[in-house]
Amino acid sequence: MTDFDVSPDYQSQDTRPVAAGWWRRAKAVIIDMLLWSAAEVLPVALAVVGLVMAVDEAADDGSVVVGWVLFAVGVAVFVAVVVWAGWLFGYRQGVTGTTPGKRRLGIRLIDIETGEPPGGSRGLGRWLVPGLIDSVVNVFSLIDYLWPTWDDRNQRITDKIFKTQVVEA
Repeated sequence: MTDFDVSPDYQSQDTRPVAAGWWRRAKAVIIDMLLWSAAEVLPVALAVVGLVMAVDEAADDGSVVVGWVLFAVGVAVFVAVVVWAGWLFGYRQGVTGTTPGKRRLGIRLIDIETGEPPGGSRGLGRWLVPGLIDSVVNVFSLIDYLWPTWDDRNQRITDKIFKTQVVEA
């Protein structure tokens, strides 16, 4: 046997990725939510201040116009933040397998069949579906986020739908 031969023990090792634990996934979500929330503070504040200025009956005409402009800018920036979040937490996660929180905690999203990142459209779908369902049934997100605690493969319901899994990097 030479130094370059592969030992039989090495060949028989299981090379499947290890599923990420629920607490690591939860911490990654918290980091991502803090990032997203921080990005939403300014546009929401602009919209609220603008709306208050615009509907203030005691104000003169100048502050009403400024109020509506602030409101419009706040709403536009908020929409831009939502699009950015869809790109970062949906599309980009599908392409790279990570979000800032997942990267920080050393976990990533993979396609369970190939072991590679699932792709932008599936990443975006994985981000959108819980939000769309949650707008109808608020409890879905809670069930979806807790699902890995009793699932054998530590997958969320959305992971099962999109055939993805979060694993240790």
